[in-house]
Amino acid sequence: MYFSDSLKALFEFLGFRVEVEKDKTANEIKALMTKYSKYDRHGDCFVCCVMSHGNKTGVEGLDGQICPLDDITSPFDGVNCRSLAGKPKVFIIQACRGHKMQSKVLVPDGAGPSRIKKSGNISYSIANDSDFLIALSTVEGYVSIRDKSSGSWFIQSLCEHLKEESEQGQDILTILTNVNNDVSRNEGTVEMNNDTVDAKMTPEARSTLRKRLIFKAP
Repeated sequence: MYFSDSLKALFEFLGFRVEVEKDKTANEIKALMTKYSKYDRHGDCFVCCVMSHGNKTGVEGLDGQICPLDDITSPFDGVNCRSLAGKPKVFIIQACRGHKMQSKVLVPDGAGPSRIKKSGNISYSIANDSDFLIALSTVEGYVSIRDKSSGSWFIQSLCEHLKEESEQGQDILTILTNVNNDVSRNEGTVEMNNDTVDAKMTPEARSTLRKRLIFKAP
């Protein structure tokens, strides 16, 4: 099973309506994001998974051109996508963000969000870029490791943890922290510049979520 199939099965299990798009140029990726942002039938949460090559500025289209990460996320901000204002927007990006390999470091084995009371007004304003979560398979400047037999370290771990821990009632940021731990501990080797090197990687999550986000199967 390809990992795109694994993600599709996972999010269908979690109650999402899933649409799959394949082999798009950079401009087509940007156009797709604009199209989906204009939907008026979004539910309580939007999730976008992108699997491709890439660099530190964005993901690579079928034509070899880069679609900047901002072109993927910005169509869904509070101004451009009113139907998702105040709702979680989650982006899962599986792509290299550079050409370097992360170093291996040996380690020993072994304050909540601030709350502001609402005044009782019927409505209130939030920042335009609120309620985003961007989960990147690696940190800036480094490769994203994909095993020839088992596939992407990040997507494999994400699918396993998200299914199991969502059923346990864990929120997405806790799950992604566990994915970081899992992937960071992974051991392997890859071929780089005609040499075999130790493979190490840690994903990165960026969040402006204002509330805990918990996925639950219907």
